[in-house]
Amino acid sequence: MKRVIFKSIVALAVISLACVLYGLLIEPRQLKIRQVAFVSDKYSGPEVRIGLITDIHIGGMHVPPDRVAKLVRDMNALNPDIVLLPGDFIDGHIPHEDKSDAFNDAVMSGMSHLGALQAPAFATLGNHDAWYGAAKVQELLADADISILENSVAIFEGLCLVGLADYDTATPDKSAFLECPQDVHPLVFTHSPQAYESFRSDTVLAVAGHTHGGQVNLPLIGRRVNSTRLSAEHSYGFSELRGVDVFVSAGVGTSILPVRFRSPPEIVLITLQPAPE
Repeated sequence: MKRVIFKSIVALAVISLACVLYGLLIEPRQLKIRQVAFVSDKYSGPEVRIGLITDIHIGGMHVPPDRVAKLVRDMNALNPDIVLLPGDFIDGHIPHEDKSDAFNDAVMSGMSHLGALQAPAFATLGNHDAWYGAAKVQELLADADISILENSVAIFEGLCLVGLADYDTATPDKSAFLECPQDVHPLVFTHSPQAYESFRSDTVLAVAGHTHGGQVNLPLIGRRVNSTRLSAEHSYGFSELRGVDVFVSAGVGTSILPVRFRSPPEIVLITLQPAPE
């Protein structure tokens, strides 16, 4: 009996160690290319292919500058009509003035690769960008020819793109929707889905990141930690908040702990289609 118990303990220890090593060294380096279709009865325009890259966390353990270049190549290969970038471009919690020259050089190099996106690209900032320095990140985005929508809008293909500011480090401003023409429905993007109270009811779709898909998705327990006050069902994929359809991506990088488990990094192509008449 003692031998059986000993072998069970050893087996459990080996499995646990394997899971930790997988979560630390393997899964965070993967990239899933997710393609989903979304049919909306709030939208009547042509099909739109929406690329989504969120939570890159440049400078993190698994995101050197050349990985950003690969993300861009993979997104370009999907041939999106637009690319949305809802924040957390930078890793860490320290202002850029206090970061090392090597870290800041890596950030500049990684951000410059975003300039190779072939489709029109639009960005909002995330909480990590604010901690690094919002003005600095906006400067780097502008240098990469990325349009920044912070509580502001742009019109694209019969949609009013509404970029809302980060919920945790800024204030999402619902008055941004007033800039949308009356006959053009909003497509919202913002860093955290926690900003849902600022979504207008006629929003076609809202996309966000921030949760990392829970980052660790344990069997039976699920995606319990998502850095919001929302329930686990809003950690990843499609859900609904106050009558608005929302899509949350797992993003690319990691935060706090450099691990992912059953929540692999991803970029997403959402094909928006009108509902059949």
